[in-house]
Amino acid sequence: MKKIITATFISVLLFTAAHAQTLNKKEAQQLLEKAWRCMVTSDSGAFMNLWQTDNTAAAKQKIKEEFNFLREFLDTALTRNLTIDNVEVEKHNLKNTDTQYWIKAWFKYDEHYFKGFGLYVAYKNNQWIVRGSPSTSARRKN
Repeated sequence: MKKIITATFISVLLFTAAHAQTLNKKEAQQLLEKAWRCMVTSDSGAFMNLWQTDNTAAAKQKIKEEFNFLREFLDTALTRNLTIDNVEVEKHNLKNTDTQYWIKAWFKYDEHYFKGFGLYVAYKNNQWIVRGSPSTSARRKN
C-alpha cells in the first residue's frame, strides 16, 4: 500500500511538472519584439492580438489607448529607430489574474539613461498572451 501511495504521489508531481509552462528569455524577447514591431509600424490591431480579450469595444478601446500611450512614452526610441537593448523576465503574478511572468524591454538612450515597457503574460491555449495593462519605466545609471 505504501508503494502505491508513493507511486501515485510521484505520478501527480510529474504530471503537474509536465503541464507547467515556463517562459525563457528567448520567448520573452520574441514577444516583446513583436509588441515593439507593432509600435514601430503603428499597427494597433496586431498589438491588440497579443491579448485575448472578450472582444468588447471597451476592451479593444482600452488596449488601443495603452498602445498610443506606449508610443508616446517611447517616442524618442521610435524616432531614433532603437532596438531592444535588454530583456528582463520575472516570475510574477499580477493580482487577481492568471499571469505567470512580468517581462520588460529596455531601450538604451545613452550610457546612463534607459526607458522601457513591461507586459504581464500568461500561458493559455498553447501560447503566451498579454494580460492587464503594459507598464513603463525609466532609469538612470551613474
